[in-house]
Amino acid sequence: MIMSNKFFRKVTLFFILLGCFKIGIAQKDPMKFGKIDIEDLKMTTYEQDTSAIALVLCDFGEFNPSDFKFTRHCRIKILKKEGVDKANIYVRSRENIMLKARTYNLVNGEIEETKMKKESVFEERIENFKAGTRFTLPNVKVGSVIEFQYTFSGIPYEWRFQREIPVKWSELRMFQSPYVIIQKNFFGFEPLSVVEDNRWIAKDMPAFRREPYMNSSSNYLTQFEFDIREIAIPGKLYEEFTTSWDEVSETLEDDRFFGEKLKMNLFLNSKAKIINESNLTEIEKAKYAYEMVRKDMVWNEIKRIYAYKDLRFVYDKRAGSVAEINLILVALLNKIGIKTNPVVLSTRDNGFISPIFPSINKLNYVIAAVEIDEKTYLLDATDRLVPFGMLPKRCINGEGRTVTKDNSKWLKLDPSVKAKEVIYSEMTLSSLGEISGNITYKMYDYAAYDFRKKMEEYISTDDYVKFRESNYAGMSIEEYEFKDIDSIYKPVSATYMVNFQNDAYIIADKIYLNPLFFEKVDDNPFKLEKREYPVDFIHPIEKTYIVSLNIPAGYIVEELPKPAKVTFPNKAGSFLCSANTVGKKIQYTYKYNINKPIILSTEYKYLKQFYELLVAKHSEMIVLKKNNI
Repeated sequence: MIMSNKFFRKVTLFFILLGCFKIGIAQKDPMKFGKIDIEDLKMTTYEQDTSAIALVLCDFGEFNPSDFKFTRHCRIKILKKEGVDKANIYVRSRENIMLKARTYNLVNGEIEETKMKKESVFEERIENFKAGTRFTLPNVKVGSVIEFQYTFSGIPYEWRFQREIPVKWSELRMFQSPYVIIQKNFFGFEPLSVVEDNRWIAKDMPAFRREPYMNSSSNYLTQFEFDIREIAIPGKLYEEFTTSWDEVSETLEDDRFFGEKLKMNLFLNSKAKIINESNLTEIEKAKYAYEMVRKDMVWNEIKRIYAYKDLRFVYDKRAGSVAEINLILVALLNKIGIKTNPVVLSTRDNGFISPIFPSINKLNYVIAAVEIDEKTYLLDATDRLVPFGMLPKRCINGEGRTVTKDNSKWLKLDPSVKAKEVIYSEMTLSSLGEISGNITYKMYDYAAYDFRKKMEEYISTDDYVKFRESNYAGMSIEEYEFKDIDSIYKPVSATYMVNFQNDAYIIADKIYLNPLFFEKVDDNPFKLEKREYPVDFIHPIEKTYIVSLNIPAGYIVEELPKPAKVTFPNKAGSFLCSANTVGKKIQYTYKYNINKPIILSTEYKYLKQFYELLVAKHSEMIVLKKNNI
């Protein structure tokens, strides 16, 4: 059950009226609002991390069950120009917050204080529902200390001890009550300094550093996530919330903004009739229904699990949230007799959900699970570039939970296809070092999706081609042709007639060139000796690159890249290179595979070595020598 604003107000009133429960142990607060240490203003760098753009001096949160309110008090030092953005704050809260904020600067040796005005506070709403509050502190510059404090009814969704900037002190107090049972989920890689029953402290917490090929940082930050498991006020109120994932499913099934919406499906009768009267197999009917919804609807970019609007109204308007669009899809599929359940999940940018700690608050997305001939197809109709049976990358994030009255279960949100790319080059090298010819790309599945998505960023194909040219010095594209960009069930084909000016080097009587051109990997993205977090490629990758190079008259091959085949342990990945001469042509082949999208931290050293070898192979040159005979 989700707790509404009305419910929160009712619970808060009960606690105020009770007034009998007091916090048993008084703790001294780590700071007082407005009491700024001048030494913090004089600080120019943080000794423990001189690269820090800002520093959390103190972040203090406290939940008081005697009035059912949570208060956060935070103080941040701005150290570099890039840190000024830390003055933009977002508070996720269903309730209006009590807020005060100030900026402090050192002017002529004196502390100058600037209060935040009401005009700098913005309430964020999704339709008629409050989602949070945004505010920006004034007069912030390098050297400033900013401070804000807010209070709202209820418990926080989360508490982060670690952030993208270092944290000098972070303290959380969540006092227990006989009337409120709070469920908390702790995770992260950095240890806390103080761990007590109701109080936790982090001291000198290092900044979280993003690394290449990483899922959402929220999966790895040291933090708590919270949910209310139970509220019980004797003789007044009893509500049970997220005690198990089965109960989460049952709650959503009965919710008027979720399960009840699926029953209001009469508006889909005409669509269902068209599909049922067609002479199609069950899988073809499912694809027909999917295509109807995918083509008819436009996603408004809102991620949530509740459909607050009437689904008929949404369908008539042809636009809606992810919940509204995909619940329409579920309803239509069930109406044509295909067993389909909604699946709730957390997207990549929102972090993993835990099978151990049930949480409605952590869920922010809905897709459909279709069962045909003992096979499950996961569908999301919000992205017009995604074909039937393939999930958008934002959904590939651990597991999702089916929402059913009975037999709710976990489904792995694994990619059903890979990013496959085949590149063929027919090139000619002149004696002056110019290289020209044709390059054809054939892109499948996620590779095709990425290309189509990239093309949407440009006004025309000409603009995209200009981008390609500008991105590689010395290359000019004289002609090009694209095929099947709009046919999402077909691979995309892109052919370019190119000319390279700077890729071959003439030294004395020899010509040196690298056969990989712009496919060359010259830098290992995995530089750390040890990595705490998994490497996440999202989906399997397969790339094949074939070059046929005509060598100029009067030259012979002196040296070719040596053949190699490198396999990652447990067949998680591999690459091979081979080169040979056929008459006046050099044939060069390079194949690269990542078969296992998630590489664990225990496997990281092998991945690092794998890429070191890959970079070394990609640096090898073809050497031609003038034939003086």
